Amino acid sequence: MKKTIAYLIIFALGIGFGASLTIAGAAENADKPAYLIVSSDRLPGADYGPYSRAAGPLAREAGLEMVATAQPPLVLEGNWPYKNIALEVYPSMDALKEFWYSEGYQTAKKLREGLSTVNFIVAVEAD
Repeated sequence: MKKTIAYLIIFALGIGFGASLTIAGAAENADKPAYLIVSSDRLPGADYGPYSRAAGPLAREAGLEMVATAQPPLVLEGNWPYKNIALEVYPSMDALKEFWYSEGYQTAKKLREGLSTVNFIVAVEAD
């Protein structure tokens, strides 16, 4: 009887350990947010309205959350030659890329041509 109880306890512990590994593995494989970092300088009088109306709904559909919009950064160390920076977050790098490379966004993106000088646009995935 004692052996049976010992086996049942070991079996239960094994199931619990296996379940915890499964949960930990699932959390590790969960989508990580992706950040789009943009620095561009708008030309005087540039009308971003048509671009915003075309691209905005596509970005929101992809899960866009604006964190900072075209703000001058506070430079704490080093040199920053740009006037502003925008920071957007998407649910995952896949969601960001699906939006960015979509036919709809590629068409919308043409509406901002000539309205600003793009210094850089980069994407990074959260740790």
